[in-house]
Amino acid sequence: MSRDWRVALSMVLVMASASASGCFGGDDNDIDSSDLSVDVDVLASGFFQTIELQSSVKMSVYVPYLLLDPETGFVQNSTVIDIEKGSTATLDVLVPPRSDGIYLLLGEYGRVHWPIRSESESWSTWATRGGDEGLDDAGAIRVPANDTTFDTLEIQPAVMAGSVEVKFIPSIREPSVAIEEGGGHSSGMLHGRIVYERLYEISDPTDTLDPVDGKAGYFDRWAGQGNPAYEDAALYIIGNLESFGLEVIAHRYEYTDIMNVQNPEAYNICAYKWGSVYPDEWMVFGAHFDVAPPANAVLLDPHVVGFRTYGTRAGAYDNSAGTAMVMETARALADFDTRRTMVFCLWSGEEGGKRGSDY
Repeated sequence: MSRDWRVALSMVLVMASASASGCFGGDDNDIDSSDLSVDVDVLASGFFQTIELQSSVKMSVYVPYLLLDPETGFVQNSTVIDIEKGSTATLDVLVPPRSDGIYLLLGEYGRVHWPIRSESESWSTWATRGGDEGLDDAGAIRVPANDTTFDTLEIQPAVMAGSVEVKFIPSIREPSVAIEEGGGHSSGMLHGRIVYERLYEISDPTDTLDPVDGKAGYFDRWAGQGNPAYEDAALYIIGNLESFGLEVIAHRYEYTDIMNVQNPEAYNICAYKWGSVYPDEWMVFGAHFDVAPPANAVLLDPHVVGFRTYGTRAGAYDNSAGTAMVMETARALADFDTRRTMVFCLWSGEEGGKRGSDY
């Protein structure tokens, strides 16, 4: 009889031990980074890339990067997904262009509170300093999906989120051509080589028979009275932005010189990609496309006196570079559907006192 109760007690202890280890359907509370596998070893930086996550235990994964909503096509900033044991999840993630990889935060299934990096640090710095211990006095709270496919997160300053496991996936940003061919630029959605080529197109110094400025590029973009070179450059920008499928509007504003004559080049060029949910909420990308007047003393400023003097012609640094960046950003983002409106503006009259952007 005594032997029977000992056997029964042994069986109870064995079952209790097995249940605690998860063999009898217990919760997988002890999560390790090795419990999550990714179908790629090295990611391509600067692009949206499809990745498949597979978990050997039940867990939640915080993905703190831009990703595409598969239902709406909108871009969303971070999410948390739940993965069942043995299941997979597929995401289209934008791998940051200026980092060595991405960091996925792993926690118990259904987790709500998550640690988060500060605005002034990268995820790499956060991980190195032990941010995964979750002892910071701020965190993120998971918010159930409303008009999105994925849950979102809200930063809360008084949340001590607790520790997480971290899964690191390395990435590399490859140049599009060999280094000896000028491939020191960055690649990605917004391509460094293409931005440079746009810059060169605008400031190309090759002599031509162009009656406006005698150059292959768009020189002499001074916002003075009746400057045909300025108008020529504006038409070039308008035509290119329209070719991206954007609605382009030239916003003219009033600015007169000392003779009380309206400056005909006082207008901004703005291209619109209208948002489908909140069209009246705008994200604005801007740069000025006029170049420094030949002499910037007030009495010689063509914005003021109404005629041109002598000076800068190409303006490659100030500000053809900014113009090229905004134009290529518009090209790269034109095909994305967004909730809010994206506006790509090239301001006039900056050299005379930021008049276009103030308007």
